[in-house]
Amino acid sequence: MAEVILDKVRKVYTDGGFVAVDDFNLKISDREFIVLVGPSGCGKTTTLRMIAGLEEITDGTISIDGKVVNDVPPKDRDIAMVFQNYALYPHMSVFDNMAFGLKLRHMPKKEIMERVGEAAEILGLDDEMLTRRPKALSGGQRQRVAVGRAIVRKPKVFLFDEPLSNLDAKMRVQMRVEINRLHHRLGATMVYVTHDQTEAMTMGDRIVVMEKGCVRQIADPLTLYSKPADKFTAGFIGMPPMNFIDGGLVKDGGAFVFKNADVSIPLPAEWGEELAPHAGANVTFGIRPEDIGSPLAMATAGLPSLKMEIDVTEPMGSETYVYAKVGGASFVARVDAQTTLKAGMGASLPISVSRAHIFDNNGVVVV
Repeated sequence: MAEVILDKVRKVYTDGGFVAVDDFNLKISDREFIVLVGPSGCGKTTTLRMIAGLEEITDGTISIDGKVVNDVPPKDRDIAMVFQNYALYPHMSVFDNMAFGLKLRHMPKKEIMERVGEAAEILGLDDEMLTRRPKALSGGQRQRVAVGRAIVRKPKVFLFDEPLSNLDAKMRVQMRVEINRLHHRLGATMVYVTHDQTEAMTMGDRIVVMEKGCVRQIADPLTLYSKPADKFTAGFIGMPPMNFIDGGLVKDGGAFVFKNADVSIPLPAEWGEELAPHAGANVTFGIRPEDIGSPLAMATAGLPSLKMEIDVTEPMGSETYVYAKVGGASFVARVDAQTTLKAGMGASLPISVSRAHIFDNNGVVVV
């Protein structure tokens, strides 16, 4: 496999001068699984296509296995790409779809048989399935064939462009597990694009969060979740997303308090040093749904509480989502499945304030 380095990569479309990707810097280690995640239009697929050679680079360099590939055609980059729409040849059998690229390279028939057979075994494609055409396969089976076509090439880098977006919810979970298993089995370098933060969190060794063509944060899943660099990342990672409410930072005695017209939340004393430069400033308080009214919070004495008016409750089986208004802002809480809270009720729920975050007026995390 191979290391992939993107150094100050920029993509500007000449038609209108739209900047799709700006100053993208990333070093992908050999055998690492990297996920590019962000909302539609953030530049993640454009970045993947530049690695593949399907999009020209405006500025910067891309290196694969120590070689700059800016001007190297896609076929000579030793990469394999799995597309969102499978991109299978409808008139060919599964076997021929998987073998097609090898035949173009004039590989010996015996080696083609061995490679296709090995990939089929890894992906659970039996002999009978190898004889079918794509139209006789389910969406999940077609995606396995598309992945198998990439595996047989034994490339240096695997690229995945939202490969699960056309599958139903249950099949997406199964394919996530299979791709993770495949990564460990092949020891491959993989770059995976998705807009689904759940996929990103469950699959990537590291995650690149993008917005409007720029990188907001690069970190492992747990760090992204617990230590977001900014308000955008905090709100994008996590489901349901983090709750935010605007207010001011006031010093009350020796401690800081987050306040607005409807809410007053004492903040942990140990945050004092980080908060001091922002005393009196407008800030945003952010807290995740699982830290409002959770069983742990309910069992912990002395925590601050949020008063809320409940709009909707959603029983999820193992827990209940409570949608409510807090000082005019919409909030979501993940509470115990056995809760007695109902729509139309008022409630005061304790919050695990030590797990909250404060963001400055520019959306940068303060603590």
